[in-house]
Formats: sequence, C-alpha cells, structure tokens
Amino acid sequence: MTKRRVLLTLVALALSGIGVFLYFNASMNRLRAGFTPWMEKLGRYRDGIEATRRAVWTKNGTELPALVNAQDPLPAVEGGEAIAAWAWRDLDRLHGVWYDVAGRPAHDVPTGGETEGNVTFVVDGFRADGARVTRKALVFVSVSPSVSGLHVAARIRKDLGEDVVVTPRFHDATLAAGLGAKRNDPKQDLTNRLIDGIWPGTGVAVLDFDRDGDEDLFVGDGVRSMLYENDGHGRFTDVTDRAGLGWPSTGLAAADVNADGYPDIAFTDAFGPVRLFLNGKDGTFRDETKESGLLVPQPKRSLSFADVDRDGDLDLFVCGTGDYYRQMPDPPFDANDGSRNELYLNDGKGVFTNVTEAWGVGGLTRWSLTALFGDVDGDGFQDLVVTNDFGLKNLYRNDGGKRFVDVTGKWGVEDRGYGMSGAFGDFDGDSRLDLYTTGTYTQWGFLHSYPSLPVPLPGRIFLPFAVAWMEKMCAGNSLFLNRGTKMESVPEAGGARVAAWCWSAIAADLDGDGALDLYGSNGMWGDGRDRDREFEFWWETLVFWDDYIELKKTFDRKGRGVHGNERDVFFVNDGKAAFRERSFVEGLDLTTNGRSAVAFDANGDGALDLFVRSVQAPEALFLGSRKEGEHFLRLKLRGTGGNPDAIGTRVTAVLEDGRTLMRETSNASSYLGSASPIVHLGLGKAGSLKSLTVRWPSGRTEEISPVPGVDQTVVLTQK
Repeated sequence: MTKRRVLLTLVALALSGIGVFLYFNASMNRLRAGFTPWMEKLGRYRDGIEATRRAVWTKNGTELPALVNAQDPLPAVEGGEAIAAWAWRDLDRLHGVWYDVAGRPAHDVPTGGETEGNVTFVVDGFRADGARVTRKALVFVSVSPSVSGLHVAARIRKDLGEDVVVTPRFHDATLAAGLGAKRNDPKQDLTNRLIDGIWPGTGVAVLDFDRDGDEDLFVGDGVRSMLYENDGHGRFTDVTDRAGLGWPSTGLAAADVNADGYPDIAFTDAFGPVRLFLNGKDGTFRDETKESGLLVPQPKRSLSFADVDRDGDLDLFVCGTGDYYRQMPDPPFDANDGSRNELYLNDGKGVFTNVTEAWGVGGLTRWSLTALFGDVDGDGFQDLVVTNDFGLKNLYRNDGGKRFVDVTGKWGVEDRGYGMSGAFGDFDGDSRLDLYTTGTYTQWGFLHSYPSLPVPLPGRIFLPFAVAWMEKMCAGNSLFLNRGTKMESVPEAGGARVAAWCWSAIAADLDGDGALDLYGSNGMWGDGRDRDREFEFWWETLVFWDDYIELKKTFDRKGRGVHGNERDVFFVNDGKAAFRERSFVEGLDLTTNGRSAVAFDANGDGALDLFVRSVQAPEALFLGSRKEGEHFLRLKLRGTGGNPDAIGTRVTAVLEDGRTLMRETSNASSYLGSASPIVHLGLGKAGSLKSLTVRWPSGRTEEISPVPGVDQTVVLTQK
C-alpha cells in the first residue's frame, strides 16, 4: 500500500470517526432520547427513598397526613419498621425527616433491573422531657421493578450518631414580639420563565429610625412593606401608616444619606423603580427619589451603602439582574445577559451622581443579586464583592477611592454557582476578612455524569469541563480564607458547604464564644409535603434548557414544591473556620421557604437574635440567650459628617486569653437585607479586654483608652 493510500485511509477513518461522533453528539433529540431513560430510572429510585421517608414518619402504623401528598401512594418498604424504630427511639414527636442521596447509585442499564445506593437520613425530634435530638444514619436503599410496581427495601448501614440539647440557645418569639405577618405577592399577569407560579422574595433592614437607642425593623413585602418600632424589650409595633412606607419593595438598605443623623431607607422593587425615602426625624418618611438623582433603570434587585471614595458620606451600589419574566440566562453557567449594576456617589447631602462607567463596574451585565462591601486587602478602602446568579461572582479592589478594579481571578475567587448572597467575616481569627458565599445545593448534582448528557455540541466536545462546571453550579456554598494577597478556597467550605437552596448568609457570633458563626435561610418554593419536584426540576431544565431560553417552556411544578420548606442552617464555628451544623438542637428550627435574614439584639440582653423573612410563610423572630458566665460587649459607633453610624469601621479587640477578634461594620446583610451597624463582640468566658482598636472609615486608627468593661453597650465617638 502506497503512502498516499495509507494517508487517504487514515483521513477516511478520521472523517468516519468525526461523523460517528457528530451523529451521536450533535443531535439534541438523540441525546435527550438516550438521557431520559436514565432519569426515569433515577426517579423511581427517588420514589423508593421517599417511601422510606414516609416509613420513618410512621409510628404505630399511622402516617402523619399533613406531611404527605395523600393522593400519591408509595410502595411499602421492606425494613421500614426497623428504620422507623431507629428514628423514633426515645422520642415523643418528630419535627422533620430529611435525606441526602450520598452519590450516584449503582445501576448499569437505563431501564429495568435494580437500583441501589446509600442515603443519609437525618431526623429532628423531641424527647418527652423537651430535649431536642438530631440523629443521622446511612441507609442502604434498593429499588427494583415488581408485579405491583416497585419493590423497595431499606436497612441502616451505619448509625452516624446524634446531638442532644436540653436547653437550646434560641427560641421562637415571633408572636410574643408582636410579629408574624405573612408575606404577600403582588397581583401580576406575568409568568416566571424558570418556575411557573413563583414570585421574588423581599428583604429586611435593621435601623434605629427614631434614634431612641434600640433597633427597629423595616420589612419588605410584595404589596405593603412594614416599619416596626421596637420598645427596647423586643416587642414591635407596626407604625407603617404613620411613617408613609407602605410601598411594595424587594431589596432594602437603611443608612443616613443626608447627614442629619437619622437613617433613611432605599429600596428596589422587582416590578418598579428604586425609591429613596428620607427620614423626617418625626417618625415619618418622605419620597425624595427624584430630588436625589436616583433615577435607576430597571430591573434591579438589591442595594448597599458604603463610603467608596472615603469623602465622609455614604455612596450607593445597586445590583442589576435579569428579567425572570421575559427572558432566561444564556448560558446558565456564565450568563452575561442581565442588566447593568449601578454605582452612585453621594455629595453628602443626599444627592447622587451615576459614576458606573468611570468607576469600572458597568462592563458586565450579569444576574447580580447581592453586593457586599469590605476591606479585603487591608488598605483602608472598601472593596466590593458582587454575587451573581447563573455564573461567576466578581471581586473588585477599591483603587484608592478612585475606581474599582476586577481582581476576581487574581484573588482566586472565580467561583461558579447560583450566587444568591454572601458574608464577609474573619472566620479563622487571623484579622483578615474572609468570604462565604451561598449557592444552590442539590443532592442530585451527580445526574450530570450520566451518558448522553444533553448539552450543545461545544459542551459535548469539551464534556469533562462542561460536567465539572454544571456540577459546581449546584454543589452548594463556598468558603474562601484570606491569605493577604489572595483567597484560598476551603474544601467542603469547612463543613458549611451543604445547606440547601440557600438564599441568605449571615456571619455573626450567634453562640457568643468570639468566633463568627454562619446562618443560612433555605428553601425555594413549596408547602412542606413529600414528593417534592426537586429531582425533576434539575433534569428537566437541563434537558430542555434551549426551550426555556426561547421562552417555549417553563418548569411545571404540578402543584408541588421545588426545593420547598427546607430547614434553615446554623453552622457553629470552632474559631478556626471549621463548622458544625446545629440548627435544630439550638432552637433554630425554621422550616419555610426562607429568603432574607438579619442578626441583631432585639431585646438588649447581650445575645444576638435572628429575624427571617420568607415567602409563603410568616416572618419569624428567634431570640438568643447567654449561658452563665458568658460575656459580651456592644459598640455603637458614632462617625462624623455623612456617616453617623460609621459604616466601614474596623474594630480589633484583644481578649484576656490572647485571642484577637476583628469585626468590620457594613451595610449589606444577606439576600436583599441591610445589617445592624452595631458591633457585637461575643467574649465567651473572657471577663475583660486587653486592648481595643478602632480604624474609622476615614482611615484614622484610634486606641481606645481606658478599655471598656464587658456586658454593656458602649458608645464610641470618632475624634
């Protein structure tokens, strides 16, 4: 055979190989036909797990009907009684039963045969003496076809232990505090193009609007937002009508923009313009949007104040996002087809100028949801993190108060995910600001590894990269520790990766030991019943994403939940950025579709409390407590000029045992929320401080002398 003939043969073989590859990989219809049977089989495995969950709920042969879709019969479970006995051991009643699929199950063919795998079950319940118990077990579940439909067998493979708390740190005080308003949805003839029948959430802002010394709440709503006045003991009165703030709102931020000493309120509206209401100092607010120059194009989601140019007043950053009612993001792992973010500089009197382009933050049009300010590099200027849905986040370094420079890649935080919010905080005790960001976690993330994954041809050519990107998108929350010149991604987020569909992240010392803990509000949409369509959501939107982009399709919930009523999470920090989840046992047992959350001391007892705003459920207030011998110190900072709450101040306290606590005040808090400007230092057993240093927003550093005593609120005024 001549060289020419050999060459032609090789070319023919190569072209044949390319043709075969294109045949099996270029047709979305063929890929869908090959992928769907695997998903249908995996769905039957899910049904077997749900049947096991129902068996766990069963006591003395009786199901709890409020928690099941009664019209959906599920098969009996061989071994279910033994698992129920484990779940109910020593318990008087159950609060919740949760499960997490521990990786891809074993099944070799897309149809027929047996599917088996390990599932982690978590049970929350109460003993007769009131003690709270969380127990876990690894359960082996096997599902196979049978004459009657499905045969399901389950057995406990390993008991993973339990936590027991007799006296939890938190308790639900919603009704006693005069709260509990349900969130209302606006009447709109619109369809959410991602999931039919859902509406945006709304936020909450902490502010002392009447300057009487205690902190009040402004709570967003789709129809009528609410201003709650605090009596100083944690009881709230609705004063909205008197204040003139009963407008619909989405994202909230409270800060003094006109230097009169009283906090004002800015808010976005998912279906309307950004508004600014100035505090009249008499319990009323007036709309000064037009006069302020804040004529912000829609749609916008959240906003945050900071003194970015360090001129003594508070500037405003507004997150732009996409319009979920008229478009879908494309591509979903790196969408840049939303609306522009906006930066406005304040003249000190509450008049704002748009400097978006000049400051370098107008180039991207990602689906931004939250903006966080903090001094990441320690140079005294407020840097910026923007968390984005459907793609990468952005970290901007403040270049001397003149512009922002995107240093996302340089600092190692090019993290892909459905970024709802984040939190800055010194989680490992080295006096640098670390970063925790929320996303979406689904136990079904491994479905991207199945054959015939229906992604467009470029994705099939670079399939390992496409799979890695998509698996990361639904892998949960991320933690980055600041190493001085870059951020280091922490595996498993230090134990705080797996939350759920996590909207809000709060960094606060909720157990008062001096280390910043994490709280996350969870849940997409649902009523808490079983047979949630989480699994169908992930595979159907993947298979038909092109149809979603072309607005030919929106996900049909079929009257069920989608990641609905997931328990919020409380991750306790050991002081070195290693976290352990202790929500239920510590009394934080909220199981709704949470959105915005804030931490503040509602009743002035020195323990941080939590307020959570949900959709489809009432607002909730959880009061915290201090145990005997635990100490605290609260610092009310008084700045100069147009920043009376001294937002952007860094406080460093050295305790008697040598530990160093660093806190930095900021305006943004969680998703759509606005934080308390008060610095709360949980001191644990430390009865005194060795030193206290304050770096004011101007950059001036002051050693506080004499060092204040503990268990009090101290006012520090900038000199």
